[in-house]
Amino acid sequence: MITGPPFDDDEEETYGISKDQLEELVESNKLRLKVFGMGGAGSNTIKRMANKSFTSPYCEIRLAAANTDAYHLNSINVQERIILGKQKTRGRGAGADPQVGNDAARESQSEIEKSLERVKIAIIVTGLGGGTGTGSSPYLAMKAKEKQAIVIAIASMPFESEGVKRMENAKKGLSELYQFCDSIILFENDRIRRYAPKEMFNLALEMADNIMMKAIEGLIEIVSKSARVNTELSDLEKILEMKGLGIFGVGISDSSPEQRVIEACEQALNSPFNSSDIYKATGLLISLSGDESLTVAEREQAMKYMKQKVSPNCNIIQRQETDPSYNGKVKVVFFATGIAAEGMERYDDRSGHDIN
Repeated sequence: MITGPPFDDDEEETYGISKDQLEELVESNKLRLKVFGMGGAGSNTIKRMANKSFTSPYCEIRLAAANTDAYHLNSINVQERIILGKQKTRGRGAGADPQVGNDAARESQSEIEKSLERVKIAIIVTGLGGGTGTGSSPYLAMKAKEKQAIVIAIASMPFESEGVKRMENAKKGLSELYQFCDSIILFENDRIRRYAPKEMFNLALEMADNIMMKAIEGLIEIVSKSARVNTELSDLEKILEMKGLGIFGVGISDSSPEQRVIEACEQALNSPFNSSDIYKATGLLISLSGDESLTVAEREQAMKYMKQKVSPNCNIIQRQETDPSYNGKVKVVFFATGIAAEGMERYDDRSGHDIN
């Protein structure tokens, strides 16, 4: 018979890993997703996002604002703020000159590179046409790619009424951004005139801001779900292989079980700010969420419906999430990527600034 010293109930086990150590390991292995608001418009978006809670068990989500305007940056209450080109602009802005914005970003190279440490997914939010966002966003994208990050930009184009010079600046900035991004989701402000012509200007802008916010929130959601399935994000990387423009949609329905999935898909596809044709996409990532009542048949229904909207060669990946809080509702989020560069023709401008 094998005997040993008596076991003391109060004696703490010394083998294995403690709960605190395990939680620390889980946290250290989370993918870091960072949303960068560049320039005045991008920083304003980050300011609104700071009032929301962005959490994921699979991603470490952080917000950062960068601007040449110190006064404006001081009003952004986020974890990380970067003053661009402190010596060049002295915190007074870029004067609507993209070259100044680019020079300011290059002056702040060390701060940008430090901000990109461990970032696996960089989402760049910017308004094109002005100085800081237009000039600094391509530089940030270039630095993020140097660090092997996935780079997705969400950019807005100016109103035509803002003048030829601002539109030319926006075209140059978009062309430069395109070189370093895995996908660009483009918002055209002129579409406000088409879909909300009778709204007061401030209300129309607020509508556009809300749509952009939903796109960012949905993008964070769909990316973090990809991280849950595969910590190397192979699914996301797969649909981003062809680069190009991207479009995004979110739809929610609480209709009958026979109609709710199709209704949510249609709502997601019919965003007035989707300026590209989803049929041209080479990759499509779909997230379908609902409570325990969501059936296999509904999943197939969503896949069949979305499959009809894209080309036969499109690589389609679907994720499904069960959450009791949906309480009979279903939510469809899609991210279509790799839309051919001809969608850029009306904005193509190769005479950009030196960003290297």
